[in-house]
Amino acid sequence: MSGFNIRGVAPTDVPALASMSDALGRFHDETTKADPVALHRDLFAAPPWVWGLIAEAGAQPIGYALMLPTAQVQHARRGIDLHHLYVAPYWRGKGVGRALMTNVETHARTLHCSYVTIGTDPQNISAQVAYESLGYMRRAPGPRFSKQL
Repeated sequence: MSGFNIRGVAPTDVPALASMSDALGRFHDETTKADPVALHRDLFAAPPWVWGLIAEAGAQPIGYALMLPTAQVQHARRGIDLHHLYVAPYWRGKGVGRALMTNVETHARTLHCSYVTIGTDPQNISAQVAYESLGYMRRAPGPRFSKQL
């Protein structure tokens, strides 16, 4: 399915990101309160602390991915940790998550990363199946997943 696009996060996306972050927390039965000021700082500082992608249908945000840098210094390898991945309920199962993951991998390659990692709640079996279908390997402790680029 199409009808959506993926792009880098812009400052005007911060309120929607905060709202979707809180929705992700509710999905995991967590009480969260994303801070738009902190999100703006972390996404748009020089250098950024977090990188973000947003999925949108028309002008409506429908999902996002937030990434953090990581490294395996002992192996001289850079990586990206996919810290958050969220897709609005109506859009789940329609390719948005897969498109976000593909764009995360592309972003990682532009930063000369050799791997991407992601974790998920132990009860989120559908996410675990999705990550494995995209070539991510289960790691312990977990569930954590990693993909070599």
